[in-house]
Amino acid sequence: MNLLAQARPGDAASPGRQYLTLLFSDLSRSTELAEVMEAEEYAELLDSLRAAYQQAVVGAGGQIVRVQGDGLLAMFGYPVTREDDGRRAVEAALRLHEAVRLNTSRLPPGFALSLHTGVHCGMVLVGAGDIERGRFELLGPVPNIAARLSDQARPHEVLVSEETLGPARRHFNTGAPEMLRLKGRTEPLLVYRVDARADAAARLHSGARRQLGFVGRETELQRLAQALHQAQAGRPCAMAVQGTAGVGKTRLVEEFLRRAQALGWQVLRGACEGEFGAEPLQPFRQMLQSLGQSDMPATLQAWAEQLAGLASVQPTLLFVDDWQWADDASQQVLAALAAESVAPILLLLTCRSSPTAPPLPPGVGMLELAPLNEAQSAQAVAQHLPGGDPFVAANICARAGGNPLFIEVLCQSVARTGDGRLAPASSTAGWLNQLVGSLVQAMPAEQAALVRMASVVGNGVPAGLLQRLSGLDKAEELAQRLAGQDMLLAGERAGTLRFRHGVVRDVIYTSVGLAERQALHLRIAAAIQQHGTGDDGASHQALEALAHHFAAGADMAQAAHYAEAAGDRALAASALDRAVTQYNAALAALDALQPQGLTEPHARRWVAIVCRIAMVRMFDPSRGQVALCERALRLAEALGDAGLQARARHWLGCVHYALGDAPAAIRHGEQARAQAERLGAQALAVQAVAALGHARTAAAQYEPALALLDEAIAAKRNGLARGAPVRTDSGLSYALVCRGVALGDRGRFDEAERCFDEALACVVERPHPNAAGVQGWRAAVRLWRGHWQAAAQAADDSARIAQATHSLWQLSIARAIGGHARWMLSGDTAALDDIATATRWLEPRDSGLFRSFVHGWLAEGLVANGRHADARHQAALALQRGRSRDLIGVAMAYRAMARSAAAQGRMAAAARYLQHAYRVARERGSPHEHACTELCEAQLVLQHGLAGNAHGLLGAASLAFEAMGMSWHLAQAQRCAGQAPMPQA
Repeated sequence: MNLLAQARPGDAASPGRQYLTLLFSDLSRSTELAEVMEAEEYAELLDSLRAAYQQAVVGAGGQIVRVQGDGLLAMFGYPVTREDDGRRAVEAALRLHEAVRLNTSRLPPGFALSLHTGVHCGMVLVGAGDIERGRFELLGPVPNIAARLSDQARPHEVLVSEETLGPARRHFNTGAPEMLRLKGRTEPLLVYRVDARADAAARLHSGARRQLGFVGRETELQRLAQALHQAQAGRPCAMAVQGTAGVGKTRLVEEFLRRAQALGWQVLRGACEGEFGAEPLQPFRQMLQSLGQSDMPATLQAWAEQLAGLASVQPTLLFVDDWQWADDASQQVLAALAAESVAPILLLLTCRSSPTAPPLPPGVGMLELAPLNEAQSAQAVAQHLPGGDPFVAANICARAGGNPLFIEVLCQSVARTGDGRLAPASSTAGWLNQLVGSLVQAMPAEQAALVRMASVVGNGVPAGLLQRLSGLDKAEELAQRLAGQDMLLAGERAGTLRFRHGVVRDVIYTSVGLAERQALHLRIAAAIQQHGTGDDGASHQALEALAHHFAAGADMAQAAHYAEAAGDRALAASALDRAVTQYNAALAALDALQPQGLTEPHARRWVAIVCRIAMVRMFDPSRGQVALCERALRLAEALGDAGLQARARHWLGCVHYALGDAPAAIRHGEQARAQAERLGAQALAVQAVAALGHARTAAAQYEPALALLDEAIAAKRNGLARGAPVRTDSGLSYALVCRGVALGDRGRFDEAERCFDEALACVVERPHPNAAGVQGWRAAVRLWRGHWQAAAQAADDSARIAQATHSLWQLSIARAIGGHARWMLSGDTAALDDIATATRWLEPRDSGLFRSFVHGWLAEGLVANGRHADARHQAALALQRGRSRDLIGVAMAYRAMARSAAAQGRMAAAARYLQHAYRVARERGSPHEHACTELCEAQLVLQHGLAGNAHGLLGAASLAFEAMGMSWHLAQAQRCAGQAPMPQA
């Protein structure tokens, strides 16, 4: 099948997928009207209503799908998608409401005609209609959502989803945004109630009012400043800022206009519009109207002269937005203005890069706006998502391709999900889908088909593969077909193409019909197999591509095979996030392959894959993994395989541990150990013993934890001594880390450091998440000891490795440790911000493992900074974690609450908090926590002029600090003792 020979999307002869805006409108109180009116009179009313429907919808460029009784369903965007379809639909709705409101039909007393309307957009499957379904059959969720919005609207109201309006909202007066929950839709929908059209002044200044994230562009601003200086000096000057849709032309110009106004320039604005809503000389007409002028010049020359004369009163900047839609008369006025030697006046245009844009007259300078670079993109994401997940931020930058508008849309999708994650590509804003759809439909047919084909290949496109799929003979022909459309460009690797913006690729891909798409995916997979090197020699990228294309082509057996192989290859390379993605794809393919229930071989394979996911996700778990592991355990039980049951239960316990649920981890771990020992499964038994040691360490049960860890470490060392190959031993490494934590909390810091050294030596492959864990816990233990600089260095090492292995949990902990260490070194509040940022990263995540640590550090710093309410909140979060046996930050949190209470003169409360801190220190068997609490109590007693037992507390604390080598703490205690009055004999 040659896709280039297919009909264009949207052709009337080939119904299929189309981005549409749908308008659903009903007559309010229609049932009551029908009851009280004569049938003939009600029929006349409906006739007049249908005439209004026809006039308003067709006049705005839409089509009526069906009229049923008094209800209307209309669509905008078929057969051709236009980027302003959302605006057209809302305009049609307002015209309808006006027409009905002015209807002179004789109505019963107490009645007035009104409509209630809903407007929504998205992907719709358009099919041929009939007498029952109307002119077209529209399938998908969009028609239902439009109908639900109509139901929610009150009389005279137009209710429009935000994703339909987008930037077109500037054309209307709307109420405040609302979140609505609609029947049949899981996620709430952001909507606006549209009251009326906005006047011209409001539309033109909407860009200035919007909170547009402005980053970079200093070079471009300098170019515009030079143009301003040239105009000020008396030389005619005109500039056009050109770029693709969303690249930031308006953002740049608004920043420049703000600076020009600050220098005393008068700024007059105008905007060109597409075919809908445009009028001759519209931008210049708007400028004169903004000055209160109602009589317009009679000739084009008079227009140019009057506009040029404005500068005689005040330096004037004439700004025209969207010049690509300028009418002929406006172009002639611009040419006359650009040729005039009048000062001080500056002409400034924005113009979309498009082969159909009108040519600029001589003398107009061109400023081509390129996409943001990597650093600027990251800065833009940080503006929209302050403190956001850094890996999500990187994903946004990759998909946006430096386009500020796309960055903004993707950041909004993250904010709407509420869990800090990037929403799937299918949830891209509808107005953006229509914009991209309109750009594709504006291309020549074969070029559009080639871009659609490339979107099925992926964001990165091997040129040779695309050439074979398209049937083109030469690479030069391929390049010629793609030239000038600004969607595909040369990739980083030779012989590849890539979409400039991943968002654009996603939108185009979604528009390709299912059958066509599946067939093409299978052709792509076959081509990769034919030109590949076989499963063993294939790169993990090739395996991932095969898994993706077979799954999208509905060949689930092949999809499961390649996804599992790709996951194993990614795991071997420590690309853990990619491994999890592929393993989950393999599970989904197996389930799709056997929708009525897994066969025995597939069930065994399913359980094995789940166990690998649990192992990989130890450093970034989710509650969904518990459900996966529980299902794996049920499958193993149904198979009657005791060994498989023990393995599944072991990993279920590990997932509970990673989530910070130590009691459940211990319960499942004990059962898995007993099962493994009964079966004589020595390797699994050793794993279970180590996992129990991890869980009891997390629960601060150090006596049994150390016994278990020593047993597991000895067994693993013996295995290596018997000649096992030198490789990364993650199990031994992590057991040593937990042993180091237990020893460190008991004040045996030198022994803990030796454990960390050996643990790091076990990690041969770099970067590896275990190495991040080793350095992270080394840093935490150094914090306990008061070795702030050494802790900060280890935390930085941990953060670097966590960044490379995409472990957000480890990165967050490392960031918090580093922040606390730097806070103790300098007292700089920016270090507290690092801890707060790490806390925000962790908030939407499911894992609570050792999270009390982060809350405790932040509480301690906030108290010292005088932010008592915030400190108490963080301390409360640490205490809440303590209920799940996460005690590691609880004593610190109690000390922070004691300091806060004492600062407010509540000494009795401070004493109670200190007693709780002592209790937690005893429960953990932690001498350093006990000594730190003694120091804290002595400091509070002395600060409030109470003799108490300060010398006794300081003496005991000093002896403990000296014995544990806690020199910084010892110095604090000695300084405090020197300030304390001697007790009376």
